[in-house]
Amino acid sequence: MMPASSRVVAMAAALLAIGASTVAGRARADSATNAYSYEIANGPPPGKVLVVWPRACSATGEPLGDVDLALNPDWKTRMNDVDYEVIVQGRSYTLLETCTKKSRLYALPVDAFPPGTRESTADDVSLGQAEAGVAFPIVPALDAIDRKQRIEFFAKDPRVARTAFRFDTASAVGVAAVHDVLAIDGGDATSFTLRKIRAIYTHADGGSETVNADAGSDARAEAGADAGADAGAVVKAGAARGALDLGTRWVLLAALGGLAAGGFLAYSRKKRDGAAK
Repeated sequence: MMPASSRVVAMAAALLAIGASTVAGRARADSATNAYSYEIANGPPPGKVLVVWPRACSATGEPLGDVDLALNPDWKTRMNDVDYEVIVQGRSYTLLETCTKKSRLYALPVDAFPPGTRESTADDVSLGQAEAGVAFPIVPALDAIDRKQRIEFFAKDPRVARTAFRFDTASAVGVAAVHDVLAIDGGDATSFTLRKIRAIYTHADGGSETVNADAGSDARAEAGADAGADAGAVVKAGAARGALDLGTRWVLLAALGGLAAGGFLAYSRKKRDGAAK
């Protein structure tokens, strides 16, 4: 069995590695890509609840079910909380850059996965909720599925309706933020379709541009002249805040691990020195 001091050192090293890779991943993303968000204009397919999964990923883009939490099983419930998000009609959602290759929209049958709500806590604010004490949507039956088992659930479970739609997160020169307005065109028990209604581009100079996907026309406006400019500004700010909160959480955990390891080793060294005398 590994000595206690070695286990503490290993835990601290793992925490520091997770924190560093997460922050490094966010720094690379923020320097190379636009802030991206989306909304669904017309709600989920009939009899379905719409979710996005994975909502959060490792620095390398893997679902949280592939992140080893053996060193601290107390994190398990927190990771379950951030692993998916219920999508509500007309509300804006940010897609983290690390999840662009994995995040997909799924529709679950309401009879098997009835939606519910939970009141957010202070911890939930650091994980992306607006404020503590406010109810936000959840799916209790999905919460009951372990984050590791969710990988196969979303890939193979016959109750899950899937779409061929992929988020368009390609970067563009001079664009600070992109907000897509999407609509669900219909679906059945196993699939549904999505189309883009319009995209709102917020430029680095503060101006905005709305591109209507259906008509193929542009509607340009100065910042503040229409709702698109405000939406783009909110998207950019929200994405930056989400990146900071998630990265800061890992750094704090890493720092605590390092302090614990240092204190334990100092205590062990003192105890050995005392015994030697």
